[in-house]
Amino acid sequence: MADSSSTALHEQLKQAIAGDRDALGGILTRHGSYLKMLASTQIHQRLRGKADPSDMVQETFLEAHKQIDTFRGTSHAEFTGWLRGILAHLLAKHFRKYIGTQQRDIRLEQSLNQELDQASGCFERGLVAKLDSPSTKLMQNETMLALATALDALPVDYRTVIILRNIQGLPFKEVALAMDKSVDSVEKLWVRGLAKLKLEMDPQ
Repeated sequence: MADSSSTALHEQLKQAIAGDRDALGGILTRHGSYLKMLASTQIHQRLRGKADPSDMVQETFLEAHKQIDTFRGTSHAEFTGWLRGILAHLLAKHFRKYIGTQQRDIRLEQSLNQELDQASGCFERGLVAKLDSPSTKLMQNETMLALATALDALPVDYRTVIILRNIQGLPFKEVALAMDKSVDSVEKLWVRGLAKLKLEMDPQ
């Protein structure tokens, strides 16, 4: 049975779809850390730090407010996927600016959307699944948002090494290169980061 928090999330989504802008703002806020995590993976890979993940999240929120009438789903998973699509479009726009072209490339947006889907899947399989197994998909979505919030609260080195290792799936050698640190130091950061993340999720 879904807990009260998951039920509240579902009700909030229903209200947002029905046109309640306060409910929409609330559910978008709950997705903020999750979208920031996804944006960080692409900004590192494609934009070389030329965009700020937090700014990308705010742009996604603005577009979601503008486009909520176009959302045709009913579930939280569909809404989360819809937000990933908006984020992919905005990342493609920034990427075109970065490489000096304004021509829209549908294939680029599709590629980015697929990569964000894959990153989200790695996030669920690599981190969410390591926690207590949720009994329903709704509870799993709730856990995913809570875990993304906990990840966002970590010190930057912990957060970075977990994103690179667990979500982007890079070997420690490439993580070390990306962070300009030794392999030994990033391995230790990773172990401490995961321990800190677990504590953030379960302070008891």
